[in-house]
Amino acid sequence: MEPYNKLIQLLISVTNEVSKGNYKHVEKLFELTNSQQYPSEISTLAEAFGLMIVQLEARQHKLEDLIDDLQKTNANLKSISNQLFNANIGMLETLGSVIAKRDSDTSSHNYRVTIYSINIAQALNLDDNSIRGLIKGAFLHDVGKIAISDSILLKPDKLTEYEFEIMKTHVNHGSDIVSNYAWLHDALDVVQYHHERFNGSGYQKGLKGTEIPFNARIFSIADVFDALTSVRPYKKAFSLDKSLYIMQKGSSTFFDPDIIQVFLTIAQDVYKQVFSEDTDNLKIQLNSYLNRYFSPETIMNL
Repeated sequence: MEPYNKLIQLLISVTNEVSKGNYKHVEKLFELTNSQQYPSEISTLAEAFGLMIVQLEARQHKLEDLIDDLQKTNANLKSISNQLFNANIGMLETLGSVIAKRDSDTSSHNYRVTIYSINIAQALNLDDNSIRGLIKGAFLHDVGKIAISDSILLKPDKLTEYEFEIMKTHVNHGSDIVSNYAWLHDALDVVQYHHERFNGSGYQKGLKGTEIPFNARIFSIADVFDALTSVRPYKKAFSLDKSLYIMQKGSSTFFDPDIIQVFLTIAQDVYKQVFSEDTDNLKIQLNSYLNRYFSPETIMNL
């Protein structure tokens, strides 16, 4: 047994080193087996063990190369994801801003109603996917007005019945626009149904109660609240107290009573956060929400 001790000790030593990721002593193993000091059966066994280690080392190097390639691919995917994220958000802001300016408004309205909507959704513990759709829909809710003529859209006086019927079609035009872009499909609930009313008196479908998509019920509260608290061509801004009083009266007629109760608990704080801010600061606020809900890191971790 004594002649084999050196080979056995070397096998044990090499095995321990391999377990630590060190393959450099394998050559010593081949040197001993080639020395013809041991019977062919022992040498063959030791050589087979050495070859197994060599193959293991080759596979590890191959795995390391594969990991390196995957890391490079992942970096490229991250870069592409960032580009896609910026393109989608840029498209969202551009579409929303274009119609806001055409409607004798500024982008501030879109920023405000979107931030109001997000805060209501968060207070309701809405899931992130639903909030993403709500954000898109809120920012693009009136995109269909791009198809309404200036004579109606910019009319300073009350619309005739005929003109109002034409104005109503903006929800259908908006739905046509966003449905052509797969990334905006989850915005449809808000764009198409934000003028529905809880008692069924809204348009275009006359949906009632829970027939109205949840995001549309949230957004209608944000939209009306901003309309009441803002200056419009046909009205002065109402005070916060008067606006909340009007909205509370609209519970179960215009608005979902459960959602309006949640909104009333946060309205004062959100109003302070949003109302007095200019467009630039509102954009900063909204961007913080966009980074939370739409960043490539967030999407990849879903």
